[in-house]
Amino acid sequence: MWSFEHPMFLTLAAVVAVIVLAYGGFYLFVNKFPGHRGAGQVVTVTRTIAVCIVFSVGLNQLWGARRDRDQRVWTARSQHLQRLQILLRTESESLTGMAQALREGRYFALVADDARKAVWRDDTLTTDIERHFPEYFRERERLIRTILEHDSKLGHIRQIVSATLRLTEATEFYRSDLVPALVKKCGGAAPGVSFNHIADNSAFRRMGGRSSGVRNPDQIMPMRDAFRTYEQYRCTSDLARMCQSLFDRAADLADAALVASEAARRYAEETVLHGSCTYAPAE
Repeated sequence: MWSFEHPMFLTLAAVVAVIVLAYGGFYLFVNKFPGHRGAGQVVTVTRTIAVCIVFSVGLNQLWGARRDRDQRVWTARSQHLQRLQILLRTESESLTGMAQALREGRYFALVADDARKAVWRDDTLTTDIERHFPEYFRERERLIRTILEHDSKLGHIRQIVSATLRLTEATEFYRSDLVPALVKKCGGAAPGVSFNHIADNSAFRRMGGRSSGVRNPDQIMPMRDAFRTYEQYRCTSDLARMCQSLFDRAADLADAALVASEAARRYAEETVLHGSCTYAPAE
């Protein structure tokens, strides 16, 4: 109905009606009973009723507006929480992948110009993670900074190893495979999947078998030379110590990444959003 859609007009109409009726009654009362003191009481009661109507309806409208605002805030916060839950689950998976990469001895900066982007991809809602999950955000940022420092040290060691290699023109092609394999060798780890391809084909050739996955026979000799370089490489004590320390640190960082991954997954299951931001105003 129109009256329920426009409560203010209904209120004013009610007030006017009460005043008209009251003053009409007052007029008749004065004419019928001139000088009677009840006339003043009629005016007072009328004024009180009118004020009560105005205030009661006004307060009701204020409470209604408050309920509408609370509903809008609740809806906005619920929708924002859902978006953050999706982001936290994605971050949890990224942290798990980061832990795996650390255990494999991956050099992150090799695949990106920006060091941070090599380790972590920020989302448009990353700043909101800081506002709503500050403890997790601080731990994650500390972990990223530590991994960047670790990656920088790994890059330095790779440069040291690469500088000691004297490769022929044919084996130069395999430098990018040899360097990480030798870093792992000095650290007491297996050479890795990428270098296993070279080792397998070299072994097959030495045994007189067919090479695995190599169609061009001219590649076999350079592979054998590259594998021989790997086998004959001798790590200095200082280099071995640096590599071992680096891999021990990588294992610790991998464990920390898994802890952060579990924290992100746990926060993604929360049903109450704490804190406020642009998209989720305070309650």
